[in-house]
Amino acid sequence: MAQTKLHSSPFSARNSPRNRRLDESPSRQLQFELERTFSQIQLQECERQKVYVYQRRQQQEELDAKELAQAEAHRTELSLANAQHEVVRLQAEAVLHAYLKKEEEDRRRREEERKRREEEERKRRESEEAQRRAEQERKALEERERKEQEERAKAEAQRQALLEKQKAEAEEQRRKEKEAEERKQQEEKARAHQEAALKQQEAEKAAAANAAAAKVQTTAPTSAQIPAGRAPTNIETIHQNYLAIHKKLKTFRKQFTENVKKDPTLKPHVGDMRRAMRTSVGQLTDDKVGNRKAHDRVRITLQKALKELPSPLVPVNDYVPSHLSLNDNGATTIPSLALYLLSVFSKAIINAFVGECAVNPKAAEPIGTLVAQIFSMAELQFPRNLQVSNGASNMPPSESLISILMCKFHASAPILFGIYGPETTNAGKLRLGWRLDNVSDDKKAFVTENKHYDRQTGLGVGYASIALRNFSRAKMSNPWPPTHFWSSLALIVNTPPSEVQISHLTLLKNMLENNAVERFVLFFGAAGVAALRQAVVEFPRKLSRELQEKPITKAMALMVEAWATEKHFRLD
Repeated sequence: MAQTKLHSSPFSARNSPRNRRLDESPSRQLQFELERTFSQIQLQECERQKVYVYQRRQQQEELDAKELAQAEAHRTELSLANAQHEVVRLQAEAVLHAYLKKEEEDRRRREEERKRREEEERKRRESEEAQRRAEQERKALEERERKEQEERAKAEAQRQALLEKQKAEAEEQRRKEKEAEERKQQEEKARAHQEAALKQQEAEKAAAANAAAAKVQTTAPTSAQIPAGRAPTNIETIHQNYLAIHKKLKTFRKQFTENVKKDPTLKPHVGDMRRAMRTSVGQLTDDKVGNRKAHDRVRITLQKALKELPSPLVPVNDYVPSHLSLNDNGATTIPSLALYLLSVFSKAIINAFVGECAVNPKAAEPIGTLVAQIFSMAELQFPRNLQVSNGASNMPPSESLISILMCKFHASAPILFGIYGPETTNAGKLRLGWRLDNVSDDKKAFVTENKHYDRQTGLGVGYASIALRNFSRAKMSNPWPPTHFWSSLALIVNTPPSEVQISHLTLLKNMLENNAVERFVLFFGAAGVAALRQAVVEFPRKLSRELQEKPITKAMALMVEAWATEKHFRLD
């Protein structure tokens, strides 16, 4: 039907063969024009589309370029901002760390202050408690001493009665002997008168010979020359006096032991008393209350030897150095048993220092306390005859027997008293107190260096525990005042640098261990601080490079640093 309608349309009639020729030229030309126009329109549209796409692409590229530039600018700004933020963050962290460090230091300081206050409060309570216990013990001791005095008074009365009886018998015996002697002298008087002339001639000849010998002796040079490195004359003389006492005590102990075996009244007691002295020294600990038993045992043993058990008397002056002589012409005496026990006690003290204190320096404190209490006993103080003493005004009115202990220090650690010499020779070692051990039955050898320096360590700590005792509140007099510590410190520090040995440094360091530095400053104040600086700062700087590199010298420097950190005591 559609085809039918098409052919029936006017256009179909126009395309009929009959009409085609009539309309063919104008219509075809119009169609051609239309087609050409349409194709141009299409071409323009296509070109316009291309231009549009090109413009869109160019516009997009421009937008993309702008966005990339903007993004790059943003990234740059972000980088700068991040860098600034990082700087600010680091500064904030530094401020925070400084603040935290300051807070930590403040906290630590507050903690130390709190601990210090707690420690002071604890010490105060302990001091009050110790004072209370000491007061109770003092009362108990006074009561015990009162009873003991009553018992001793009774025993003394009995002993005096016995002595009076023995004295009367001795007087009677001497009277009889004197009468017999007088009769004998009367019988020999005539013969003696006849021989007087001959004896006088012989005496004159002997006197002339003695005078000639004395003259030769005084004019001849002495063979005992002072060796190199010897101390000044007065120091050397005092040292030799103490060494003479040390030698005399050895002989005395040997003779006393032999005599005791023959004395039935002393033989049963001497062994137990000797063991009591040694055991008491060995039982000392840090417990002050526990040490009271040892103190009482030593004191009671000595009082028994002084007052209850009679023994031969010996002059006190024989065991006191000449510069501290009592000037009594030997009139002051002491029972030989008491002197023997003091010698045993002193030897036990030295053994404790070189044994236990060389390993544990804190063990020296109770030993030094015992030494001070024993040698300050009233029974062991001997009055000095000041009227016949030269320079008596500078000497104490009484003298103790602590020289029995100090002579052993002179023999074991003579450096404490200004003696010096080389440690590289046998003579020098003997001079500086090196100990000789038995290698065989007939041969001796010096101890090793480590053993010797260990001995000096214990002796240095022990000497400080004796010489730095505070007697300001005590009724007794200090048997070895702190001035001796100052003297020993000065003698070591004033030793010529070329003569300083490792033993000097070992003794110097250990003299200042434990609480010695606090006590030294307490006694001598600013002068003590200056002396300490000279001893532990300036003195080591003057030594040779070899000595400065020794471990003992470095240990001394570490000790000074420890004072600064632990005791807040600085010397620089």
